[in-house]
Amino acid sequence: MRGLLRLLPQVLLFDGDIYWQVKARPRALYHGVLLLLLLGVALGLAGAAGTIVAHGASPDPGEWARAAERGVLDLPIVQRLSAAERERLLPLLRGFLRRPQPGLHLLFTTPLGLLAGWSIYGLLAQAAARLLGGRGRLSDTLACTALAEGPRALLLLPFLPPLGPAALGVEAWVLAARFQALRAAQGLDGWRAFWAALTAALVLAALGLAWALLWLWAGGRA
Repeated sequence: MRGLLRLLPQVLLFDGDIYWQVKARPRALYHGVLLLLLLGVALGLAGAAGTIVAHGASPDPGEWARAAERGVLDLPIVQRLSAAERERLLPLLRGFLRRPQPGLHLLFTTPLGLLAGWSIYGLLAQAAARLLGGRGRLSDTLACTALAEGPRALLLLPFLPPLGPAALGVEAWVLAARFQALRAAQGLDGWRAFWAALTAALVLAALGLAWALLWLWAGGRA
């Protein structure tokens, strides 16, 4: 475990050779899961603390939600919708703008979400890599891509918000690390590793978007 932690600075520096070291390590997958749990708990603690502080300092949530609803409905693109379409939009909008709860749940949902995203991405990347001629085992893919999640540690810095351009930059950093991880795990050349990493990321993003839309729809009907 400590050996993987020592490799994190090299992940941030795009050192692709470290993934070959991970692939050769005994119990690499086990240590990778522990690393992700540690990272997820740290991100959950930071997120929960930030949410609780913001919740205490925010204005009345009901007034904020009503003001946000009026702002969205006044947007030109929404104004172009018919009255019936705006009526269908309102339940979804109100479900999204429901009063936020203090963020203690992030202590649990953040590490679980990180593990779920990593495992689903690993399965998708394994399938894409095999279609492109990869020869590695699933355990190799999961172990190497676990280390590739390392750039998310930058979100622990207090000046990097969890959303916005900085977060998108971290996601791009993770994707670049996953590309290097798949090269080592599957023995692919650069272009094939690139397409395997990108294909898995796009499919995972599509699944995440579908889940978010389903959640909004269900919230609007509640």
